[in-house]
Amino acid sequence: MKDTVLIVDDEADLLRGLKRLIASELGCHVVLADNGPDALAIIRGRPIDVVLTDIRMPGMDGITLLQKIRKVDATITVIIMTAFGSVERAVTAIKEGAFDFIQKPFDEERLIHLVENGLERNRLVRENSRLLQALDKQSSFRKIVGQSPPMRSVLNKIKMLAKTDITVLIRGETGTGKELAGQAIHAFSERRSREMVTVNCPALPETILESELFGYKKGAFTNAISDKRGMFDQAQGSTIFLDEIGDLSLTMQSKLLRVLQEKQITPLGATVSHEVDVRIIAATNQDLEKKIEKHEFREDLYYRLNVASLTMPSLEDIKEDLPLLVEHFLEKIACEQDSTPKSVTPEVINELLERSWPGNTRELENTIREWYAMIPGRVIKKTFSSVNTQTMNENHAIVDLTRPYKDLKAKAIEAFTRQYLHQLLDHTRGNITTSAKISGIKRQSLQKIIKRYHIRPQKFRT
Repeated sequence: MKDTVLIVDDEADLLRGLKRLIASELGCHVVLADNGPDALAIIRGRPIDVVLTDIRMPGMDGITLLQKIRKVDATITVIIMTAFGSVERAVTAIKEGAFDFIQKPFDEERLIHLVENGLERNRLVRENSRLLQALDKQSSFRKIVGQSPPMRSVLNKIKMLAKTDITVLIRGETGTGKELAGQAIHAFSERRSREMVTVNCPALPETILESELFGYKKGAFTNAISDKRGMFDQAQGSTIFLDEIGDLSLTMQSKLLRVLQEKQITPLGATVSHEVDVRIIAATNQDLEKKIEKHEFREDLYYRLNVASLTMPSLEDIKEDLPLLVEHFLEKIACEQDSTPKSVTPEVINELLERSWPGNTRELENTIREWYAMIPGRVIKKTFSSVNTQTMNENHAIVDLTRPYKDLKAKAIEAFTRQYLHQLLDHTRGNITTSAKISGIKRQSLQKIIKRYHIRPQKFRT
């Protein structure tokens, strides 16, 4: 792939001359912009290696452009062009992160040498990023734990799907790790240099979801005081992960179908569409075929999404991986808390293997987290897990007659509340608004209860 240089200057003749010179000497792609905003639009729409920009331009000057470029992509090499006598401003640009500067009128040999060095610097930065991404790929796979045949099949399919750029539909019950699979596909793909954008579809009302996905123009509605880039634009050149796609309204399904068909989006308030280069990975725990029969999901969208499919196995299907998962979660929690990992006895593992796990690996992780927090010492023993399991799953309570009624009652209420909150947040995937509606508790009150018990809704959103 050829390197790409973007030249920004308000003098048309200078732009054309520089393009001929740099393209012929360095054999790279050269694109042009005569102002800062257009330059930023180009940078957001395609990979750029080096930006050669004038420091004095009407509207947005070179230093402001430099600052904005660094917010979009800090790896881009920026070289400042300045007129004689403006060296102080060029030095300011260096302090802001510019690679170097050159004064007009140019020494062509020095200019070519400077751009060539800038391209080399960019290659080194990109290579370093690539190595970090390679480490991240390994990390993404380490998060998907299991050696059972179903899990080996999933991991092999992830590697195959990552080599392509096709749309993928990931299916599976709640808590089976669909988002982790999406992250792994992205981490092994050619798009890995840019961060994957994740959208939790049911977490936002339809009107807000549309503006979040596609963005909006200033004045599109009452509080639209400036332009906003949507998530599809943020994912330009990368991957967008649409979680729980089955919860989208028919209206939003139609708009998403247009993106898949035409590779274009229209921000709210805009009169024209623009192209997006985004890979779509969608996930659902619902039976989309049944929703199609009930006219709740568009059949044409289903076929656009289901170009390739990946089904995550339930914990029941991979019970032989449960000991590995327990060890993984214990190490993960210990790492988060910067402590020595706890261990579990074989008796506990046997009890876990006998239980059913409707919430799959997420429910298992939440259980391990609760035990980790509630059990003193370094070993989780059978006695505690037995009591805990009976308390959760049986209709009778275990009563300690050596303790006062008031203490036992408080403990029982606390145990019930913790269990209820964990199941509620697991069901709603950490969505506080939906949890409040289901529980009949006001949103603010529910937040206070969750905070009181030191429960983090974020851990239910993965």
